[in-house]
Amino acid sequence: MLKIAVCDDEKYCGEKIVSLLEESLDQYGISVYGIDTYLSGREFVEKNDKSYEYDVIFLDINMPDINGLEVAKKIREVCPDVLLVFITAFIDFALEGYKMEAVRYLLKDMLDEMFPECMEILIRKLSLQAKKIRYNFIEGEVELAVDRIRYIESNMHKLIFNVLGKKQVQYRLYGKLDDIEPELLKYDFLRVHKSFLVNVKYIAEIVNYKAYLNDGVALPIPRERYQKVKERYYEIKGDMI
Repeated sequence: MLKIAVCDDEKYCGEKIVSLLEESLDQYGISVYGIDTYLSGREFVEKNDKSYEYDVIFLDINMPDINGLEVAKKIREVCPDVLLVFITAFIDFALEGYKMEAVRYLLKDMLDEMFPECMEILIRKLSLQAKKIRYNFIEGEVELAVDRIRYIESNMHKLIFNVLGKKQVQYRLYGKLDDIEPELLKYDFLRVHKSFLVNVKYIAEIVNYKAYLNDGVALPIPRERYQKVKERYYEIKGDMI
């Protein structure tokens, strides 16, 4: 069962989001543990006390005291998996939204038009979080949540899986990226280099022929592959507006 939060300082907008959520969840046949509402970023932060135990959080960007981007940064420090949707009357924060790995932007004057697609993306990403793949690593047989694989590096006939857990861990597998790429591409992985297959979820930005991950790791992108990689990256991420 899902637990969802809606944080918007405009009461009407928050109530509208809740109404659209209830209608959509009913159409998808999805049960929820609850939908909690907050009227400010400060209220959200103080009441949750660094324990943001939600599956999905809708955040208004333009709030007094603590804005939505600041709240999102606090959430990301402890909850890398929660799905964030930004609500705004403006579209000036797209780059920051990408860095916070927002699923979508919802414009306040276009909620009815934009919400159905947003829900489709949310449902898809929630299903990805539950997807697991089992591999026979050198370290032993391990079942990995696909959503926790940050990137895979090919080095000296071995595949090195960089996986996010309580701390980042690595698993090694004999083989080639070509062997596992087809299966992982359908889970939003992107081949940025002949030696790197990356989970787009963890890419903060692509610039200057490098894919920068959200922890600062920079992976090279060959010049001849760069434009195609960028196009696919933005296609997966979506326009967010």
